[in-house]
Amino acid sequence: MSSYSPARFSRRKLTVFKQIVENYWPVIVALFVYSLLVNHLNFTQDDAYISYRYVANYLNGDGLVYNIGERIEGFTNFGWVIMMTFWGALGIGYIFMSKLIGFLCGAGVILVTYLIARRVFDGHVLYSGFCAILVGINQSNAYWATAGLETAAFALAVVLSVYLFLKRSWWLIYVLTLAVWLRPEGALVTGLLILIEAAQEKRLPRFTLVAASVAFILSLPYVVFKISYYGSILPNPFFAKTGLNAQILSSGLEYVGRFFKHYGFYGAGFLLALIGFKKSNRSGQAIFGFTILYLAYIILVGGDVLKVHRFFLPLFGLCAIVAMVGLRVVIGTFKAKTELMFLIIAGVSLIGLTYFVPKDNVAYFHRYETGFTKRMKWMANNLKQTDSTDFSIALPTIGMIGYELVGHHVIDMVGLTDSTIARHSEEPVEGMATTWKETKHNSRYILSFAPDYILFSTGNKPSAPAERALLLFRQFHQSYRTRGWFYRSDTTSPLGVMSNIFKKMRPIQGELVPTYPVEFVESFKRGLDNYVKSDFKAALKEFTNAIRVSPEPYYPDLIYQTAFCLMQTQQHEKATSLFSQVLAQDSLVYEAHRTLYLYARLANDGPKIELHKRWIKKLVPWYWSYVESVTETTVKSTIKRARQRTGN
Repeated sequence: MSSYSPARFSRRKLTVFKQIVENYWPVIVALFVYSLLVNHLNFTQDDAYISYRYVANYLNGDGLVYNIGERIEGFTNFGWVIMMTFWGALGIGYIFMSKLIGFLCGAGVILVTYLIARRVFDGHVLYSGFCAILVGINQSNAYWATAGLETAAFALAVVLSVYLFLKRSWWLIYVLTLAVWLRPEGALVTGLLILIEAAQEKRLPRFTLVAASVAFILSLPYVVFKISYYGSILPNPFFAKTGLNAQILSSGLEYVGRFFKHYGFYGAGFLLALIGFKKSNRSGQAIFGFTILYLAYIILVGGDVLKVHRFFLPLFGLCAIVAMVGLRVVIGTFKAKTELMFLIIAGVSLIGLTYFVPKDNVAYFHRYETGFTKRMKWMANNLKQTDSTDFSIALPTIGMIGYELVGHHVIDMVGLTDSTIARHSEEPVEGMATTWKETKHNSRYILSFAPDYILFSTGNKPSAPAERALLLFRQFHQSYRTRGWFYRSDTTSPLGVMSNIFKKMRPIQGELVPTYPVEFVESFKRGLDNYVKSDFKAALKEFTNAIRVSPEPYYPDLIYQTAFCLMQTQQHEKATSLFSQVLAQDSLVYEAHRTLYLYARLANDGPKIELHKRWIKKLVPWYWSYVESVTETTVKSTIKRARQRTGN
C-alpha cells in the first residue's frame, strides 16, 4: 500500500503543468495578446443598448419590450438578452456581465481554433499555434469581444459546432441549440453542417440530421414563446433589413472585399486555401467548405451595417486554418529544417500583416463609435434636463438614446424596433442616393405619430433614407425647428459644435403628401456636406439649386444655411437680408437670432440687441451664456482688427 508523498504529488503537478505549456503555449501567447488588445479597444457598441433597454424594461416590470405596451422583438440575440436578464434579476450588473462573458467567449474562440487546427494538422503544435495566434492578434476579434453584443458568444458557438461536428460528438446538439438562441444564423450553421456531411459521405447525413432534429426539439420552448409573445418566429429586424437586389449583393461583395483586404492579404490567403483544399484531410476540406458557404451567405445578405468585420468573427479562426493548410502544402515538400524555417518566416509575416493592415481602420471606427455613444448619452441627458414632460422621440440610431430614455416612447425610424416601418415601408424614393444599408422608412407614419423630437444621426444633415424622406413633406418643414446644445469633445473641433435636434413647435396639419422634389433634398444634403468641409462656395451653389427647385414656402433651415455661407464668404449685406427673411417667415429659428445678435452687437444697435437676446433666452436659454461669451470675443477681435487697419 503506497503512502501519500508530497514530493511525488508536486512532481506530478509539475509534469502536468509542463505538458500543458508544451502543448498549449501558443494559446497562452494568443490569450495574452488578445487581453492586451481588448483592454486597449474596450468600448460598448451603440446597438448593444437596444438589448439593454429590453432588459431594463423587463426588470422594471414592463415586459421584454422596447417601448412599454409594444410587443415587438427588435433584437436578434434572444438568448443573449435572456442571459443578461438572468444576471440583472440576481442584482448583478448585466452590462458588466455582457462584456465579461463576451471577453471569455472571445478567448474561447482562440482555444477552439487551436483544437480544430490540432485535428487538421495531426497535432503539429507550430502550424496549429500560428492559427491560434492569428486569432489572438486579430483586432476585430478583440474589438467585438467587449462591445456588449452577442457577437463573440455566437462566434464561439459556431467554431465549437464545427469542432464537435469534426469529432462527431453529440454535444453538437446543445451547441447548435445555443447558437440558434443567440442568433437566427444558428439555423444556417446547422444547415451548412448538414450539407457538408452529405457532400463528404455521399449519402444521407445521419449524424447532423439527428443532431439538428434534437436541437430543434430543445428549441421548441423558445419558438413557442416567440410566437405567443411577439406573434412571429422571425425577429422584427429581419423584416427591416432583408431583401435581395443588386444593391444588397453589391454591398455584400464590398463587405467581403474589405475583409480580404484587411485579413485575407488581398486574396493571397484565399489562394493558399485553394492550393491546400484537395491535399487536405477530411477535416480541412470540411472547414474549407463551411467557410466558402458562410462567405456566400454574407454576400447574399449584403454584409453588415456595423463595420470592423463583425460578421466574420465566426470565420477568423477557420480562415486562418485553411490558409495554413495551403501554406503547409507549399512548404511541406521541403526538408524538415527548411520547412520549419519557411513556416516561421511565413507565420511571423502573417501575424504582422494581420495586426498592421487593418489597424488604422479599426482605430478609426473605435474612435467614431466611442465618440458617437458619448454624444448620444450627452444628448439624452440634455433632453431630460430641459424637458420634464413625457416626450416622445424618433431617430434612426436608437441604442444609447433609447437606453438613457427608458420610459419614453422611442420610434426607430429604420424599423428595427417598429413593426409598422419594418413591414409596411414606403417605396424607395427614386433618385434618392444613400450609403445606408437600412433603407426602410415610413414618413407618413412618423409624422402622423407626431413625435415631440426627431433626431437625425448627423445633426441637421439628413443622411439615412428615413431622414431624407421626411424633408419631402411640408409638414416637417412647418412643424419642426432645431434646438441644440453646445458640445465639445476630443471628436469635435477645438471650438466645439452645436448638436441639434428637431423639436415639434407646431401641430402637424393637413394631408401627408410629399410636395418637395427629391432634387431639393439631395442638393440640400450636398450643400451641408460642403459646409462641413468649410467649402462655403460649393455649399452656396448647392443651396442655391435647392432653392431653385423648391416650391414655396422655402424651408427656413435652407435659407438660414444659405445666409450663413454668404456670411462666411464676406457677403454680409446679402447675409443679413436673408437672416432677416428667415425670421420674417419664422421667428423660432434660434440660429438666425444668434447670428443677427452678433451683427447687432457689431453695429451697436441697442433695440436689435435686446430683441434677439430675448428670443435666444426664450428658445435656447441654456445656450445664452456661450453665445454671449463668443459674441463678446468676436466683437473685441473685430474692433482690434479695424483699429490695426486704420492705424489707431
